[in-house]
Amino acid sequence: MTGPEAFAGRWDRLEAAYFDRIAEVTAPFERWRDRFRAGAQETARLVEAHPAEACFLAVDSLSAGELGQACRRRFASRLTARLDSARAELPDPELVPEATGGWIVAFFFARVHRRCTQPEGPDLPSQVPELLFLAVSAYFGTVAGLEELLSPP
Repeated sequence: MTGPEAFAGRWDRLEAAYFDRIAEVTAPFERWRDRFRAGAQETARLVEAHPAEACFLAVDSLSAGELGQACRRRFASRLTARLDSARAELPDPELVPEATGGWIVAFFFARVHRRCTQPEGPDLPSQVPELLFLAVSAYFGTVAGLEELLSPP
């Protein structure tokens, strides 16, 4: 199998494996912040442990035409829905713009893309505290975000 079928098959396997792993590492936690922290840390670990797969999802998909774009959109939509579940813990969820989850996902994609294309740069795990700060601040405010930034891993 080559071409679009091979791309789609590989994408589907990697996406399923990723979401299965994230579900596994986040399952023990009730609070969104704890689930998000566990998911972000595991994502960073996976990028470092499986660079070829990370590059396929974050870089190669950009040159795979409409199929690659469709796969990325689906993946981003699933991630955005998981992220936006933070709203369930907010006293007034309408105060957080709808675009928040998508913005956080785009920021993560950009960091993974940069790590794949500039491997001499900082590793992804070292960037997790900043990413936690940005995401938690977007939903729960700057004070909550600073707790993430200043907490030891």
